[in-house]
Amino acid sequence: MIQTPELSTQHAVIMEQSRRLSGLAAEMDSRGDAMVVRRLMEAVDGLIVQHLSIEDEQLYPTLMRAADAELRDTAMSAFEDMGGLCAVWAHYRDHWTIDRILSDPRRFRTATDDIVGALNLRVAMEESVLYPAFDALQSEDGVAVAAA
Repeated sequence: MIQTPELSTQHAVIMEQSRRLSGLAAEMDSRGDAMVVRRLMEAVDGLIVQHLSIEDEQLYPTLMRAADAELRDTAMSAFEDMGGLCAVWAHYRDHWTIDRILSDPRRFRTATDDIVGALNLRVAMEESVLYPAFDALQSEDGVAVAAA
C-alpha cells in the first residue's frame, strides 16, 4: 500500500525540478541552455509519469470508493482534472522542441510558468485535501481490521 509521505517526497522533487525549469526558461540564451532545458523537461516528465501511475492505481481508486460522498466527488473531479493537466503537460513537452524554444523564448517562458503554476496548484490541493483524506481512510480501515 502506498504511503502519502512517499508521495509528498515525490511532490517535493517534482516541484523542485519544475521551479528549476522555470528558472532556466527565464535565463536561457543559447542552444546549450535550450538543450539543458529539454533534458530537464524529460526528467520532470519521467517523475510525473511515475508519480501519477502510483496515484492512479492506488490513491484515487481508494478515495473514489470512500463512504463520504463529498470526498468521492472531490477525488473524481481531481482525477478528471489531472487527466486534463497531463494532456496539457504532454502537449507542452512535445511542442517545445529545442528549435521552438530558441525561436520564441518569451512564449516558452510564459508556457513554462503556466504549466508549473498548474502543477503547483495540483500539488497544493493533493497535499492539503486528498492526502490527509487518504490517510484518514487508511486509519479507519486499520481500526476496522484490528477490531474484527
